[in-house]
Amino acid sequence: GASAPPRAGGGQVLGLEMLSAVTDLGRRCVAANGAEGEVQLVKSEAARLLTAPPEGAPKLHLFLAELMDSGGLGESLLSLASAARRGGLLLPAAPLLPARIRVWATLVDLQGCGTALDSAELVPSRLSGVALWPWLRYRHRRSYSAVDLAAAEYAPLTDECLVFSAVVGDAPPADRLVALTAQASGEANAVVWVWEADLDDSGAPPLTNAPWAARTHWRQAVKLLPERRAVGEGEPLSLEVASGGGGGGERP
Repeated sequence: GASAPPRAGGGQVLGLEMLSAVTDLGRRCVAANGAEGEVQLVKSEAARLLTAPPEGAPKLHLFLAELMDSGGLGESLLSLASAARRGGLLLPAAPLLPARIRVWATLVDLQGCGTALDSAELVPSRLSGVALWPWLRYRHRRSYSAVDLAAAEYAPLTDECLVFSAVVGDAPPADRLVALTAQASGEANAVVWVWEADLDDSGAPPLTNAPWAARTHWRQAVKLLPERRAVGEGEPLSLEVASGGGGGGERP
């Protein structure tokens, strides 16, 4: 979403929501707080409004985006922020929050995922001793799942690697291959990643969903590979990273 905070002497907040029920609920909350003159909620796909603002739309003093999910890139965060900057809805000096986001990824041998979310893409790899991989290999979803790594069974096969760093509002980084080296032998069947976000330029510690950091409501992101592959220690590997710059969506 995007917003301009109310200021002394007047101001306006513009909120975007694509679901009718959520928009209606939000408008009732605004009305209940007597803020109809300061807050406008619009039912619209964010990309459409940000790239082609309606005539008379207020110039926004602040772009505020949710960190949508455990992957840090949900609902095209980088692409939408870039569209907002280019589309004329923001004042030239308007800050974007968060200001920067970095993603760190690891290739893993995933044996069990504990409790997975997001349509249960990740299920236990074995059920009553029966391997489920012949079924999982056909799940060619582009999306990823949220997993609590503290409850998962997995073995890292590579060191954690910074796969991209992005300034929110700039064009997303171009799709590319990242070179990795296997640090252990095993079956590579998934990619795990975590993110960290600088909310502003104050130098404050970043917000992160890394498992070693203070626990939050975010989990960590895991994407099953289409095919599992045996790797040996020291083997050179490559990881395809699509962050929206090549039009392929946002995901490691």
